[in-house]
Amino acid sequence: MNAPATPLRRAERALEIPRARLLAAVLASCATLAAAFALAAVSAYLVTRAWTMPPVLDLTVAVVMVRALGISRGVFRWLDRMLIHDVALRGVVSLRTNLFTALAARTDDALTRLSRGDLLSRLGDDAQELGDHVITALVPALVAVVMGVVVVATIAPMSLLAAMTMLVALVVASLLAPLAAYRAARITEQAVVTTRAAVGASALEILDDATALRVDGRLEQSLAELRTGQRTHDAALDRAALPAAVASAAVPLAMVLAVAGSLLAAGAAWTDGGASAGQIGVLLLLPLSSFEAATTLPAAASQYARSRAAAQRLAEIVGPEGGDAAPAAAPADPTAPAVPAADGAAAGAGTLRAVGLSAGWSDGAARVADLDLDLPPGSRLAVVGASGTGKSTLLATLAGLLEPLAGRIELAGGAPLRSAVTMFAEDAHVFATTLRENLKVVRGDLADETARAALEAVGLAGWVATLPRGLDTLLGPDGTTVSGGERRRLLLARAVIRRGPVLLLDEPTEHLDTARGDALLRALLDPADETLVPSAGTVVVVTHRPEAIPAGTPVLRIGENASTRLEES
Repeated sequence: MNAPATPLRRAERALEIPRARLLAAVLASCATLAAAFALAAVSAYLVTRAWTMPPVLDLTVAVVMVRALGISRGVFRWLDRMLIHDVALRGVVSLRTNLFTALAARTDDALTRLSRGDLLSRLGDDAQELGDHVITALVPALVAVVMGVVVVATIAPMSLLAAMTMLVALVVASLLAPLAAYRAARITEQAVVTTRAAVGASALEILDDATALRVDGRLEQSLAELRTGQRTHDAALDRAALPAAVASAAVPLAMVLAVAGSLLAAGAAWTDGGASAGQIGVLLLLPLSSFEAATTLPAAASQYARSRAAAQRLAEIVGPEGGDAAPAAAPADPTAPAVPAADGAAAGAGTLRAVGLSAGWSDGAARVADLDLDLPPGSRLAVVGASGTGKSTLLATLAGLLEPLAGRIELAGGAPLRSAVTMFAEDAHVFATTLRENLKVVRGDLADETARAALEAVGLAGWVATLPRGLDTLLGPDGTTVSGGERRRLLLARAVIRRGPVLLLDEPTEHLDTARGDALLRALLDPADETLVPSAGTVVVVTHRPEAIPAGTPVLRIGENASTRLEES
């Protein structure tokens, strides 16, 4: 029975690097170093041979070779940089594609429990580490093996003693130095990765909630904590620098050993009279250019340690062997009528039930306890309560994004929660791309007519009309700035486009003026109003505006100590 693949091996498979491209990159890099090695040998021969003042024609071939090797080294260096980075960049694209595919297939709540900063650090920095793994670790290690054989095979015909000394020196440089660097990197890498994730999470929290933190008087404290985290991160990096420097010193020491062996071999050959001046020059000077591949190995070992840690962190969010595959949601019908449609949400709709449900982030701190809900198709439910009582936690649990602490959630008809329930999260992301692509996040085959209908339904038609390129307008720092209210309605348009039978909305009217927010809330909770949601669809809305809830709408009040009470508005 085959042993399970290590996280790094799985990550290397996810890079999907074609062997032909990798081989081409290795050969180009070997050609670069071989040209440099041959240039040193020919130059040494030329200098020492010229010292004996032979006829000029005897040096012509060597002179031409020096010029040719000098030019070819630059050409091969350009080629190997292009090929290596091509392999690495293509690999990172494939890795991120496979990561998002695997994340979409997860059925547990591992991702929900991660902070946004931690998740961003893993998908960004850790994925990039595996791209650097190709450039800094994988290719240099293969090149070092090839060049070690070439160096020893070149020196052996001239002097067996020099070749044996060179072999020992290369072993020291290629094994002991990288092992020391790897050990040092393993000791410090976990601290570095952990502090980096903490800094990223703190920075994102401050950027997202700067206004609220300032109002609460906690902004300066949060900035101080961010500075402390950054100093901790910098200190971890400083601790990693010293062991890396010690490991790098092993290569020059190995070079001294190789030069000493070559001096002894050259002296013996000169005394015996069995070698020409050119050969003596090659023996003396060649060791100085024989360690170019080995000098990259300590850095390669450090990168290998970072790559292992990065692969392990990615494996934690992907799950074993790519995560548990979730049943795919049925693709939206591209011929379906534009939003809204009377029966758009009814297809596959069923009763959403919660039985004895307790929801929270840890067993000892349930936010909602012993909740029973029965929401048949067409139901409307408003959820109210003070901040921090667990309203968002309840929605995440009903959506299947957070595992219940107790009880169960079921959807009549047996459809998986994640394929049938659409959740509008208040911290959902607006991507720095076009308006159209931001809407196609939830439906890849989205037609422009459907997109415009959804935007009009949520009250963004006027805003879209002012955009310079309509649906093709870029949003974000490099494009059109999106206000808080526009962002909320854009996210709501996504939920409308998704056309799921059950729609969960977390504060959809936040950042809107009172009149517009209340009108939007009434449109969502009134079964007779099909502007946004078909009457057959089930809607659950978290709101801080109980006075705007339409009369007759069931209201779930969440209080302190995880208490719940179902009443009518």
